[in-house]
Amino acid sequence: MRRALVVPAVLLVLSPVSSAANSPGKAFTIADAGTAKGLVPGGTVIREVRVTNPGNQDIKVIRLDTSVGRPSPNCPANAVTVAPLAAPVVIARNRSADVPLTVRMAASAPDACKNLTFPLTYSGTAIKP
Repeated sequence: MRRALVVPAVLLVLSPVSSAANSPGKAFTIADAGTAKGLVPGGTVIREVRVTNPGNQDIKVIRLDTSVGRPSPNCPANAVTVAPLAAPVVIARNRSADVPLTVRMAASAPDACKNLTFPLTYSGTAIKP
């Protein structure tokens, strides 16, 4: 069971920006699959991204990274970090899978970061399983 810290008064909305994966051998797409989670300074939530394999062969996603954009001049982009893929994921041909990523807001994040939208850009690498 996944747990998420949900605090409606200080809801952090993460804005997904889909990107094609950076994959030399196998193409796939990455898009946000989760809903906004509550996040406060020092808090951690789980966010899902949907990885889609449009090809006719199974793939093994071995790397999945997220870049966090700066949401405002008063809140640095590094106030939020998203951990890379915890373990490789095999995605069947012509299928999608929702992959969990851990999102953290630094305990030192300024109050100006509350209730902001952080733009996210995804990238990754896949190989034959």
